[in-house]
Amino acid sequence: MEKKENAATESVPASKKPSENQRIEEWKRKYGKVFCYEVEGQQLYFRQPDRKTLAAAGVIAKNDPMKYNEFVLKNSFLGGNAELLEDNSVFYGLSQIMDKLVAAKIGELKNL
Repeated sequence: MEKKENAATESVPASKKPSENQRIEEWKRKYGKVFCYEVEGQQLYFRQPDRKTLAAAGVIAKNDPMKYNEFVLKNSFLGGNAELLEDNSVFYGLSQIMDKLVAAKIGELKNL
């Protein structure tokens, strides 16, 4: 089935394929926040991870803390050069800014 999807995409004329901006807007509609990480002139696109992804990553992290970041990044990846995710230097760079990808809105708790 995957081969059929790839073949169908390849047969679409370039003029009918969505532009990068159109893909980004579609991702924003579907996932909300979309982030672009640029390294060496190439872009990687991520969505904000959902609760299921973070819960699964937490279970994995008990045995191997480095797997947490790897799992979250791979499951939040939307597009760009996926081979960059295998580059240790890129992985370490992304790991340093994971808090921005998993940012939370902090409200104020009032005692009533």
